[in-house]
Amino acid sequence: MTSLPGSALEPFASLAEHLQQITEALAATRTEREVIEIVLTPAVNTLGAIAGIVLLVDQTDHQMKIAGSQGYKDETLTAWQEGSMEGYRLIAEILHMREAQYFENAGALKDAFPELDNRTRGQAVAANATLPMFLDDRPLGVIVLDFTEPHHFPPEERRFLQILSAQCAIALGRAAATRMLEVRVQERTRQLEEQTRQLEVERAAHAAFVAFTEAVGSETDLFALVEQAIALLHETCDVEAAYFERHGDLFIATAWSPSADPTLLPLLQRGFPLQHSSIARGLQQNTATFIDHWRDSGLLIQESGIYQAAAGYPYFKETTLESVLMIGSQTSATWDERSKGIFRAVGRSLDLALDRARQTRIVTAQRDALDIRTQELAASTAELQAFSYSVSHDLRTPVRHMIGFLELARKSLDGQLDERSARYLDIVEQSGRQMNTLIDGLLDLSQAAQQTLQPGPVDLNELMTQIRTTLLPDLLTRNLTWDVADLPQVWGDREALSQVMVQLTENALKFTRTRNPASIRIWAEDQGVAWKVCVRDNGLGFDPRYQDRLFNLFQRLHRADEVSGTGVGLASVRRIILKHGGQVFAEGQLGQGATFGFTLPKGRPD
Repeated sequence: MTSLPGSALEPFASLAEHLQQITEALAATRTEREVIEIVLTPAVNTLGAIAGIVLLVDQTDHQMKIAGSQGYKDETLTAWQEGSMEGYRLIAEILHMREAQYFENAGALKDAFPELDNRTRGQAVAANATLPMFLDDRPLGVIVLDFTEPHHFPPEERRFLQILSAQCAIALGRAAATRMLEVRVQERTRQLEEQTRQLEVERAAHAAFVAFTEAVGSETDLFALVEQAIALLHETCDVEAAYFERHGDLFIATAWSPSADPTLLPLLQRGFPLQHSSIARGLQQNTATFIDHWRDSGLLIQESGIYQAAAGYPYFKETTLESVLMIGSQTSATWDERSKGIFRAVGRSLDLALDRARQTRIVTAQRDALDIRTQELAASTAELQAFSYSVSHDLRTPVRHMIGFLELARKSLDGQLDERSARYLDIVEQSGRQMNTLIDGLLDLSQAAQQTLQPGPVDLNELMTQIRTTLLPDLLTRNLTWDVADLPQVWGDREALSQVMVQLTENALKFTRTRNPASIRIWAEDQGVAWKVCVRDNGLGFDPRYQDRLFNLFQRLHRADEVSGTGVGLASVRRIILKHGGQVFAEGQLGQGATFGFTLPKGRPD
């Protein structure tokens, strides 16, 4: 430790040197005691004080405690016994004011600190300096210096003492932090030792898990899996093992270690009611259960007393205990953590393997059923494609011929047809064109069913702008009011969703042809996990009793002379929205308009 000045008061010019020495000495301190010793010695000796003391505030109970003293007699220190901070009025006021107090003669000290006589027990105090210490704006304590002669504290001394108290506070804080760090290091060391021990247990368990997994591979035979688990436990834990399966109320051994006791084995093969054994309660909790001092546990089978410790791992099917893997040790009466970890790991591994074997059998059966279903779907898809081809070529061609020959007939009979005949030809032509429209609808529905979605972000505002621009020429002669709110960006197939919005918009336009003015409102609602998109019109509406039929193929709730259509468009909308994971809906009343719409899940699906 750096030597400090111990002489009486020296010239003021040397105080800076003392501070430099004190600073260097404090930098090497690690404990509270060292800090107090380094601070009090120069504070007392350099200024010629008779005694000095450092009082610290206990941050737990706010009591004052003596951290160190110099120059006081024993009876004087007794007067400085620890007490509440409020009991030392002068000290409390100084800490409250946060300023050092200097009393240069006995009268000034007695006026401000009348209890001084009790504290000093007759030791004359003619002057006093009391210096507060703060750390991070928190009151830490005070340094008190007593003088037997009046003492004038010039600015140089006051600055020396203030710097000294500030350095003392910093050093005490550093010592406390060092002490706390040492405690934390010790605690961390203890934790690391415990973690190391635990890691060793986990390493052994993991090694057992890996060894079992590698040994069984993709094995699905129950007997082979159990035998491998028994062999691994015998090798790693020096135990004997057996596997028991439930048969009614008895658990019967179906697999065991080759070294099984010849007297005990026949009894295990005969079976026993496991629920009455000391190990049953733990097994019913569906957890590995370990019994130390097995011989003292009240043996269900007396011959099992050859084991000093026993353990079991349960296997449940739903809520029923169906089988148990058990081990016994003839060499130790207690289970160590390594053996426990290995047994849990092997037991869990066997559980996973058994479950995998069961799942494999289930998956095999499901795969066979799926193969049959896939073949059926492939046949249906082929039929649907053939149907689409037939609709596109075999049906469209004769309809096209019919309409074409009707036009030729009109030209060749121009001026020769009476009114009735002309009307008949018009009806045939209208029917042909209706047939063409119906064929187009069927093709659209077929394409919607077979179409592979190419999802991505879709701006519904942009879609509606394009749709309104496309429909504008047909609406120039209509008195129509649009109310299109700001629509969200959704995730889906742009082309498919465009078909949906076109169909719903055209549907609204079609059902408002008799309205003047016609009104169409389009908006979206945030439902948290989904967007709800609505298209509202003030058209003919529909009878709500039949709203479930609206999205079915060829279903129409209005006569052809009221509203044209094929009954295919809304069915296509339903197919497309369902493929996007959403739902369609319709609301309306006769003569009061209708609202059609759909929901779409928010965001990009996983």
